[in-house]
Amino acid sequence: MPTDTGFNLLDEPWITVLDSSGREQQVSILDAFERAPWLGMVDGEVPTQGFAITRLLLAFLHRAVDGPRDQDEWEQLWEAEELPLERIHDYARQVRHRFDLFDTEAPFFQVASLRTAKNEISGLEKIVADVPNGEPYFTSRSAASLRRIDAAEAARWLVHTHAFDPSGIKSGAVGDPKVKGGRGYPIGTGWAGQLGGVLPQGANLRETLLLNLVSRDVETFVRIGGKDDVPPWEREPDGPEHQDDRPPNGAIDLYTWQTRRIRLAGDRDGVTGVLLANGDRIQPQNRQSLDPHTAWRYSEPQSKKFKKTVYMPQTHDPNRSVWRGIAAMLPSISGRRIGSGDSQPYLAPGVLQWLGDLTSEGKLSETYVPRVRVLGAEYGAQSATYSEIIDDVLPLSVVLLRQDSPAAGQTATEAVADAEKVGTAIWSFAENIAQAAGAAPGSGAGDRAREQLYAALESPYRAWLAELGPSTDLAGARAEWQRIVDSATTPITDELVDGAAPAAWNGRTIQNRLVNVAIAEVWFRAALRKALPLARTSSENTALEKAV
Repeated sequence: MPTDTGFNLLDEPWITVLDSSGREQQVSILDAFERAPWLGMVDGEVPTQGFAITRLLLAFLHRAVDGPRDQDEWEQLWEAEELPLERIHDYARQVRHRFDLFDTEAPFFQVASLRTAKNEISGLEKIVADVPNGEPYFTSRSAASLRRIDAAEAARWLVHTHAFDPSGIKSGAVGDPKVKGGRGYPIGTGWAGQLGGVLPQGANLRETLLLNLVSRDVETFVRIGGKDDVPPWEREPDGPEHQDDRPPNGAIDLYTWQTRRIRLAGDRDGVTGVLLANGDRIQPQNRQSLDPHTAWRYSEPQSKKFKKTVYMPQTHDPNRSVWRGIAAMLPSISGRRIGSGDSQPYLAPGVLQWLGDLTSEGKLSETYVPRVRVLGAEYGAQSATYSEIIDDVLPLSVVLLRQDSPAAGQTATEAVADAEKVGTAIWSFAENIAQAAGAAPGSGAGDRAREQLYAALESPYRAWLAELGPSTDLAGARAEWQRIVDSATTPITDELVDGAAPAAWNGRTIQNRLVNVAIAEVWFRAALRKALPLARTSSENTALEKAV
């Protein structure tokens, strides 16, 4: 139970969750496990808080169950009505002393003795995420609200800071040999900030935790739960010194990586400041067998630099819809088992490979459709500030993830290719009309038209994707998608034609050929027919060919 002076995260409500009705509430760590069947996703002041805290809960659960050892043990957990609470409580008793936020010797995720030479304490803006530099992420947050926050919110930002803190100069801690002139010089962002986070979510928190609870026997693509793969609360408390490029011991180590050394100033009645110094630096190259919550991309420059095959985390582009990059996420397309050791463009997230394998082995129903949440942070200049936070969701039937049965995944990625081809065609159409009116090449007309198309396809693709299941007629689904894309072009092309300048109808000669609206439309229709051969019946295509 809560004490009068301490703030033990096992007992005190601090984790923001959504209940079954979608309302926010706060729970303790043990509450989260006990009520997991009736709770939704972990949330927070910013979406990335939920990602960081969910990974902390996963680290705790892995250690509590000492596994799972294999798929069979995982299946027993999945088929149970609740999480293994007896083992969770037994483990909590063993580590309870390490979860007090204000403990005088080993405060949670902090260094009790941390100080600067001048005993400075910084304002809370050092750990409260702001987008962009100097501007609070939520505009409703006032300057006064940063002078004091309650212990629960401080705990959430503490976990988030280790995971996502921007790079830049930090306070110079006494005892850190890397400090120069009272400053800690940049060592990079928090580990999770280097990832393109991918987090499968189930119908409730219990399902979400179990979907991400990768077993110990899948060492080919996720190394987790080894002898030294332990969270900070099972190690000796950190000191002010930090390590450069300490090799991580496994996924649990990375879920709780201590990128910073931190000390909160305050108590259970409120936190008023923070000391934020550098912690353990980590480089992202070739960690694909350690962190399952991101896709990975082959890097030619890094491979040349290190003279070996190098994969880097595939981060999310806030300017590109997540569905357009689905190929990198699907083990059926970018699987981890590539056999020869040759490089491939992408490696799917280990956790999605895990779900695909569970489905292949009959441990997870082929009709199951998790919501795959993608989260990440984009940073500003020199990664020293937050620029944008990415949060999106794709419904992915597990049948799309099976590497041994890739047809559904191939259909999903081919559908994206259909949209990309039409995007190119509509770009050319808009550019041709603009140039026919006298605009210079690269006027931006094509970019705007293409983005209009992708925006129009955003919701339809998600709805179409959610319908792909084990009994889906994939050829019919592909044809239906092509008809959807075809229909989406009509209002865009109509707008381009209606808005064309009079000069564009007369046209002009570009690269020795006449270009005007009518000719540009003929070219576009031909490109559309080639890109979407399944969108029309054969008789419709014949009629169009005669018209062209």
